[in-house]
Amino acid sequence: MSYEPPLQGTKRPDLMKAVKYIEEIYSEKKERSLNEFIRMSGVEDFDPLIEDDIARLFSVLVTLTRPKRILEIGTSIGFSTTILAKAMEEWGGRVISLEIDAEVAKNAIANFKREGVKDSIDVVIGNADETIRDFEDDSFDIVFQDSSKRLYPVMLDECLRVLKPGGLLLVDDTLFPVINPKEEWTDSDEAIHRFNKRLLERSVISTILPIGEGCTIAVKL
Repeated sequence: MSYEPPLQGTKRPDLMKAVKYIEEIYSEKKERSLNEFIRMSGVEDFDPLIEDDIARLFSVLVTLTRPKRILEIGTSIGFSTTILAKAMEEWGGRVISLEIDAEVAKNAIANFKREGVKDSIDVVIGNADETIRDFEDDSFDIVFQDSSKRLYPVMLDECLRVLKPGGLLLVDDTLFPVINPKEEWTDSDEAIHRFNKRLLERSVISTILPIGEGCTIAVKL
């Protein structure tokens, strides 16, 4: 399916101008930003981490759906984990986060202590495509996928298996394939493209939002 421009006369905001405007508006709000979190962690140029606009989206979604259990795949230094845990503080929800690197997890746990959310987060060390098998069917209200991109298509069915009907599947970086021309796609670009196509074949309602580097939201039917 090819892209069709909006009808003549339809006004749409310039995306980059919109992003800048949103950043300026929210810079006035007293909340922990990604850059501040990284600075306080003592870690520089660490990837992958969700952007501030996705963090705000997740806070809204968690507040709306009031989940009791969230599965995060890819802890990193714990920015997204912290955002999810803080959004559930009112009703005592838990985040279970899967991380392959024990040293990275140690850094994340130190961040959880500093942010006051350590007691509501469990970090599981190991290969995510293996450790996810330990969880029961329909046992999570939200699943957030932000692991190695090659695992996106591989883990899709497991993510949906552990997600409750009506639960949310959140996936970061799903617009990687439009960042580079197709002839320059990396293995990660190819994997995410396969994931995006495969998700359409599953029993979900989904959309991709052009924020950050792309964020997919899907509801399991």
